[in-house]
Amino acid sequence: MDTITHGITGALIGKAFFDTPRRAGATETAQMGRVAIWAATLGAIAPDGDSVFSLFGKDELAILDIHRGLTHSFVFLPVFALILAAGTLWLARHRNWAAPSFARLWLIYAVGLASHILLDLITSFGTMIWSPISNVRAAWDLIFIIDFTFTAIVLLPQLAAWGY
Repeated sequence: MDTITHGITGALIGKAFFDTPRRAGATETAQMGRVAIWAATLGAIAPDGDSVFSLFGKDELAILDIHRGLTHSFVFLPVFALILAAGTLWLARHRNWAAPSFARLWLIYAVGLASHILLDLITSFGTMIWSPISNVRAAWDLIFIIDFTFTAIVLLPQLAAWGY
């Protein structure tokens, strides 16, 4: 799955499940909702950050070995969510933003990361969902890596919410 579709899906998950109800004059809850949506979006695109590591290697095919490895693993998901939640909480405190609790941020990131892993699992490339325990690439081969139909399906609710 392409990173843009992951980001759209993460934002949709954030808005649907983790956004806080807006009340008139309640800027703190609105800010917490925005942080939650951004966290879900970042969680949904963060696993593709492993592509950056291939820039530092001399092997031009390193991306094939590295991509969809540890960052795309259900085994590493709790630790990855913990790191992202801690970083977000630090940034929110540093910038004086109202943010969800650490446990809630961890949950938001875990859901975003899980959505990424599951969406990559339905593509033909395969994902090492049990890395580092196993390097077997699981693939359900239901859609191509870039699928405009699937992107449109997750984009339509976003556009409807924006238009509403």
